[in-house]
Formats: sequence, structure tokens, C-alpha cells
Amino acid sequence: MNKKVYIIPTGAFSFQLQAKLLAEIVGGAVYPWPKVPPTPADTVIVAGNIDVIPQATFNFVRFKKLIWYTVIEGDFPDFGIKLAVNAYKPYIITPSKYVKGLLEAHDIHVDEVIPHGIAYYPPDKVPQKDIDFLYIGEPLKRKVPPWAYPVLQRLQDRLVLVSDFTHPEIRKLKPKIAYQTMKAEVAADYPAASDDVLRDLYSRTRFYLNVSANEGFGLTPLEAQAFGAIPIAPELPALRETLGDCVYWVPIKPNDYEIWQYGLLKLHLYHYDPETMIKVAENAKWSEDQAKECMLNASKYYYKNVYRRFLELI
Repeated sequence: MNKKVYIIPTGAFSFQLQAKLLAEIVGGAVYPWPKVPPTPADTVIVAGNIDVIPQATFNFVRFKKLIWYTVIEGDFPDFGIKLAVNAYKPYIITPSKYVKGLLEAHDIHVDEVIPHGIAYYPPDKVPQKDIDFLYIGEPLKRKVPPWAYPVLQRLQDRLVLVSDFTHPEIRKLKPKIAYQTMKAEVAADYPAASDDVLRDLYSRTRFYLNVSANEGFGLTPLEAQAFGAIPIAPELPALRETLGDCVYWVPIKPNDYEIWQYGLLKLHLYHYDPETMIKVAENAKWSEDQAKECMLNASKYYYKNVYRRFLELI
């Protein structure tokens, strides 16, 4: 295949990682927005939040085919998005049925659901475990909502936390082991969580303590599953789609969420009871059989498998 393919990640660091994995499969070149490739392309794939994708697309008027690979976790102003859809006729892909439903509620047609790919394939054996709980998340309200702090505080003696320890609320926590996320600034006294460190932490973890209030897909719990970590998670719509049956679920009510104004977005933050999550975590029993079930589920999302579908689309 001699087609020229450009992949344009926008926004979050996770989109840049996904773009690199996707480029490996389709043989494309990655140009993080706002960089503009010098020559026309056969296919341009723009990956990111739905509110940013039209702005990034305006930089690319020289392509034969346009694909939007997009995500959102709530409501959004749709006027500019619909203008871009009418102008460029993109093939729109979401990573979950949940995100598909949010777009279709605005009468934006979604052509296909293709899950995000994870970079890790499960090892042949369940790794040895010596970490009880792990969480990886920025101190944004969606990733660490106010009702998550009691959970992190109660379990901090058994917790490995990868976050931004320049943030005052995160800095108040005293986890057993702390790492500074690679997405954030360098923080004194906190080592950076490189890819090798994350792989090691995933391998050693019994339970992935997912305290976020919403996800459009949910990469980190799936990555943890690949190494036999069992998620403890609220019943967020996207996580119910992806994580399978090996999870310790924390109940939420379907419409029990608050609106978080994040720029022009109105993101949905689902409430869960922190005391219930603490109880679930303290009573959770890790077993090799349940870990293997998680690993089997994660294997379905290995990027070399899920992203092959893009070869048929470009």
C-alpha cells in the first residue's frame, strides 16, 4: 500500500500515544497539531476531542479522505462541528458506544465504533504481585473528582499513585509510593513514571483503583488488566463496555451526574459513594483465575489487532 497517511493527534497526551500506535499499523506519519505536513495526503486521520477536531481539520485542505477518531465525555456546542462535518464529510469513528450516543444526540452521524488499542499484550503467566492498589490520573476534576479524595486518603498506605504532585490537593496525599506523571511538570522528590516504570507498576499491581468520574473509553484500567490487575471501578458507561466481567464494580445511578464546565464543554461527572468504593476495595479478593480473566479481556484490545481495521478505511 503506497498511500500517504497523516495522523494528527490533538489535545491530550494519550492521543499522541494512540497516534503512534496507529501510525505503526497503517504506515502513517504523525504530526501533532498544530504542526502542518508540507505535502498533500491521501488520508488524514485527526484524533482528539470532538470540540478540537474541526479546528485542527481547517489546517488540512489537501486530502482525499478524512477520518475523525473522536471522543467526548459529555455535552458540547455543536454549531462549528456541524459546519465542519458538512464541509469536509469526515468518516467519524468513536472508541465506544457511549461516545457514539453522545454525538448522535446532537444529530452527528457516527460511522463506526473502533476501540482504542492498548500497547501491551498480556504475558504468558500472571506476574508476581506486591502492590495492592494503583491509580494513574491527573488532578483534573474528571480524573480525580472531590468524592475520590476520601478513597485515596483512606487507602493511601496501600496505594501507588501516579499523578501531578505539583497540585496542592494531590500533594496532601501520602501514598505508599508516588510517581510524577510524564504529562506534568517535574516535581521535586517525585520520580517520573516512564513507560518502563508504568509497565513495572502494572505488572506488580493486584487492583487498579479507578476513581475517575467519567471516561470516553478508559485506557489505563485496560492496560492494568493486561498484566493481571483487577479493576475496582464505578459503573461508568464506557467502562461497562470495555472491562468485561472480572471487575469489582462500584454502583452508580445512570443519571446521577453533575455538569462540569470545562472550557466550552459540559462534561458529565458521575457520582459514586466513596465509602462504598472503600468497602469494595477493602473486601476485594485477588485470585489468579480472576486475573487471567482480566488478561484475556485486555488481549482483545491489543493495538496490532484492533487498529488493523483502519487499513481497510484509508
